[in-house]
Amino acid sequence: MTRVVWRWVEQDFGFRFRSGTGKARAEYYQARDPGTYYAVPAKQRKLTEERAKQLSSAQPPTSPRVVPIPWGNYDRDWDRIITDDGILLNFAGCLDREELHRREDEGVGRAMDLVNAYLARAEPVAVTISLVQRIHVELMGAIYPFAGAWRTVGMHKGDGPEKWPLPPGGIGQLVDVFARDVLSRTPFLSASNDEVFAFVAELMGEFLAIHPFREGNGRTAFVLGNLVMMQNDLLSLNVYDRRHDEARYFAACEDARVHKEYGSLTALIAEWQNAALTNWEAHHGE
Repeated sequence: MTRVVWRWVEQDFGFRFRSGTGKARAEYYQARDPGTYYAVPAKQRKLTEERAKQLSSAQPPTSPRVVPIPWGNYDRDWDRIITDDGILLNFAGCLDREELHRREDEGVGRAMDLVNAYLARAEPVAVTISLVQRIHVELMGAIYPFAGAWRTVGMHKGDGPEKWPLPPGGIGQLVDVFARDVLSRTPFLSASNDEVFAFVAELMGEFLAIHPFREGNGRTAFVLGNLVMMQNDLLSLNVYDRRHDEARYFAACEDARVHKEYGSLTALIAEWQNAALTNWEAHHGE
């Protein structure tokens, strides 16, 4: 992986100033190290021309060290560019995890607003691939340039081997199977809560087994599960319930990924739903 650090101004990965005119004109990006700048082609700039002009009034340093852009283009390499402590290149300019988590929490709110808009429709909607991608854009679009796009790198947890390698044909082929085998059964409606819990566990488990996005897979899985739960007049799950039962949650996800066993995740979802109902009744009465 290419490891860089940077400093941010708006949704443009750190745009600081413009220098020169005509063919010699260049736009410079400043890394967190004050002496390092990245020269970025104008066609890859994300700011509007008007806003870029406003920011261009900044004076360049007297002796910047200008280096070639360290990635080929955003479309190919944006999910490879990370800081030394593992934070991905992001629109939000987050260089620490506390700020990143705050931004992600805001995204969960936007994604649930989208879900509620779908729930307001006269007929229950099916969960489609395009809907999955739109939810991810609501979750992560204010943070990452790859929101809604399938990952292009293998992934792992910690320092171990890749848990989610990149298939030779890309993630799309796995998503197609997921759509055929799982999403095609939506909208999933049942009078049996146990059946709903079992389907939501399969939906979340298979989605997490693929890990189709570079970031935000866990949150996306919960939001998708919530759409199905709420279509069946059940309460939404708290995206962060998994942190209270982290060991069991990870073990349940491994059962789904390795063995296609969803019983453990089904039991957790049932427990989380009962806890949500208890909490609702405590605040609103039966």
